[in-house]
Amino acid sequence: MTNKKPNTTGLLKTAAEKKEKTLKKVDVAIKAMIKNQSRINFQSVAERSGVSKTYLYKNKAIKSRIINLRNQQEGLSNPKHIKRNMSGNSKDILIESLHRKVKELEKERDQLKEQLKHNLANFYKNI
Repeated sequence: MTNKKPNTTGLLKTAAEKKEKTLKKVDVAIKAMIKNQSRINFQSVAERSGVSKTYLYKNKAIKSRIINLRNQQEGLSNPKHIKRNMSGNSKDILIESLHRKVKELEKERDQLKEQLKHNLANFYKNI
């Protein structure tokens, strides 16, 4: 004897609550990312909200929202893009300053080596 009409109302109610909870997590994550001016894409939203990227792609409303927000952010500057757009002249200046710093550090190292030799020599004389 099997039950021809099983009672699935509790199961359906739990599934609906889970779906609502997940949608709320995604919404909270997106709002926080907008507030923090973070880059919005499927990967970052998935990490921030704790849901899979597959879920984000399958839900049409969330998918279109992320795509719209991502497209809006295309024109905004990103520190990675700023670094890539450095001119050749500014790179040359940066390289020159790094070379200067290396030479200063090498000179200081040589002085410390020489000082160490003198200190060791004095130490062994006193023994």
